Amino acid sequence: MRAAKIDFESVLTNKTATVSLDQVIDPLEDTQAAIRSPLILNGKGFGIFANHSLVMASYISRANAGIINLHDLLEHG
Repeated sequence: MRAAKIDFESVLTNKTATVSLDQVIDPLEDTQAAIRSPLILNGKGFGIFANHSLVMASYISRANAGIINLHDLLEHG
């Protein structure tokens, strides 16, 4: 995605879509953050233990929403 930002810089600038692409890149980078716990816990729902799958799904959902926004902006903007 960072490479697409560089390769398509002129198109993104013309369509004012650079910020939208950044909204896709940021959550994807968050999924790659270092985990400080010695083990990954996947608790139930919103229980006492962190739910790793739920956190990752949240990041992916935000990236997906950004991609939809970027698609609409490039198509109609």
